[in-house]
Amino acid sequence: MTAIILSGATGSLGGHLAAALLEQPHRIYCLVRATDAATADRRLRTRMAEVGSDDPARLVAIPANLESPRLGLTPQVWNELADQVTQIFHCAASVHLTAAYAQLAPANVGGTKELIGLATAVAERSGLPVGFHYVSTLAVFLEAVGAGLAAVDEATRPSMETAGELGYPRSKVAAERVVTRARDSGVVSTIYRPGLVTGHSLTGDTSSSDLLMPVLRAMIAIGCAPDRAEAVPGEAVDLVARHTARLSVGQPGGLAYHLVKPRPVSLMHAFDALRRAGYQLAEVSPGKWWELAEQRRDDPEVAPLMHMGPIGLRMLGLEPGYTLPSFRSDHTYDVLRRSSPEPDALDEEFFDRLVARGLTRFAPLPPARPRVLA
Repeated sequence: MTAIILSGATGSLGGHLAAALLEQPHRIYCLVRATDAATADRRLRTRMAEVGSDDPARLVAIPANLESPRLGLTPQVWNELADQVTQIFHCAASVHLTAAYAQLAPANVGGTKELIGLATAVAERSGLPVGFHYVSTLAVFLEAVGAGLAAVDEATRPSMETAGELGYPRSKVAAERVVTRARDSGVVSTIYRPGLVTGHSLTGDTSSSDLLMPVLRAMIAIGCAPDRAEAVPGEAVDLVARHTARLSVGQPGGLAYHLVKPRPVSLMHAFDALRRAGYQLAEVSPGKWWELAEQRRDDPEVAPLMHMGPIGLRMLGLEPGYTLPSFRSDHTYDVLRRSSPEPDALDEEFFDRLVARGLTRFAPLPPARPRVLA
């Protein structure tokens, strides 16, 4: 049994990634933000109970801090990990869509540097290459069109120009550069870039990190929906995790993967699902809808949308006058299809489940409409 490290297991995507990695013969050391072992273990067990998968004998919580030197680990724990692990999966990040780069860099860039330092120590001790799997984001290409790129694929290199001026995507570009440079130190790096990560493919259950939830909540509060919307790059949370785990096995390092459907996801499916669930939503133009949302920015049901800032709005194609680049994932799916068929699309049935199981965490479904007898 191999030993690996996973950061971010208590997060939305990270919990599903932990479950996916448990399907492989690993002992998984989960770095959990906590000051003591008991708190770290409690946080991890709580998250895994939510995911519905756990193995306390193989999934081990270790208190850590991405912003501390050597991740806040004691010399003993650092050395034990450096002697045992063969791969590192880095899924943790400070995700604040409106924060400045300086606020996010200590965790997102500094934490990546500390984990690369641990990976380098592993390589030096074992004399073998160490796999480093870094979960980034397609937001590194948020301003690709402005930088002259109408389309991006897995071979496209992100830059501060393609990221734009916002702190979160810039911090992820900087972290990707740290990961890429480590290839000269015995670290075999792979980068995974999700787009919109939404509910579970089978249940529709989701979390507060799903960028669709603030949009749907705002629609319900306002009582209307845009009459058209961009198709966006997206994937179900469990499939992002499963694909990451699958792509980490038997593939050469030094590659990037785009963990989104080959075809963009139509947000109109989500709007229609709200109506099928019983919400009465008038249709207005996207510009008018955004104007109405801004007028209600202090409404508790609309405020989460405003707090997303431009990153969420652009990733969802909702900011007037903004153009998303075309995101390609052809190479990613060429690899995935070798071991499994392409999963079902995020279609109307999926969005019905998302509204019924995911949205109800944040907004109650309307009362059943009376049946009209002929």
